[in-house]
Amino acid sequence: MDRLIIAITGTPGAGKSTLAKEFANEIPNSRVIEINDIVNKYKLYSGRDKFGTKIVRLGALTAALKKEIRKSIGMTIFVTGHLAPELRLHYAVAIVKRSGLETLARRMEERRYPNEKIRDNLIAEATDYCGGKISRMCGETYEVESASDIKRVKNYIAALAEGKSAKKPRKREINKLNDLLKLVKKGNRYGL
Repeated sequence: MDRLIIAITGTPGAGKSTLAKEFANEIPNSRVIEINDIVNKYKLYSGRDKFGTKIVRLGALTAALKKEIRKSIGMTIFVTGHLAPELRLHYAVAIVKRSGLETLARRMEERRYPNEKIRDNLIAEATDYCGGKISRMCGETYEVESASDIKRVKNYIAALAEGKSAKKPRKREINKLNDLLKLVKKGNRYGL
């Protein structure tokens, strides 16, 4: 195996970085590449939006990630970040980390996101923006939220990393629209 490139994506605050570290700790000869770290290392942004979020130069980011990936011959590489679906990279498998909307809102509040940005990210999670987008560019996409989802996909990735044939895990479509409706009915402060 030259290298196995796995995307781990999802809404900000969903738990992507934690999941990537967990996978890398259990799968030998693996590496996590955090997209945000590459953006910061090479200053791949042109400014900031009204929330203070970096406006990333996606073409330059793709080139920088390809350069980082080339350094990892024979490894399993977890490219991690919510921008993974926006990049022109070839992923063998994409994993979309999903999260309950109330948990996600709490995490974003702890990070001091403005309510408008929280609202936008809750809508992105409810409509599965990351999963929908990355599934169009990657043949194998798995949504994970529960420990059993994660275990099934982790076992599959571990087998692929070892060059073994493995049965593909059952795909699970996680619907968060009812969670969004509950938040709307509560009259939440995010303006949903």
